[in-house]
Amino acid sequence: MTIKEQLASMEAKLDHMHKDLTKNKEDIEVLKAKMNMGAGGIKAVALFGGILISITFLITKILGVK
Repeated sequence: MTIKEQLASMEAKLDHMHKDLTKNKEDIEVLKAKMNMGAGGIKAVALFGGILISITFLITKILGVK
């Protein structure tokens, strides 16, 4: 291989690596968004569960309903 062919091969490999890195960056952004949605869902479930437990406690202990 001549030097020009080697440089062309290296340039093609670098271009391919750049495309892969760009795709990986986009995939990471999508995963971050999904993780944030999951964390928000967990917080909502925890809040709803806390409210439900509080209401149940009020009904059973304070009002004397079993």
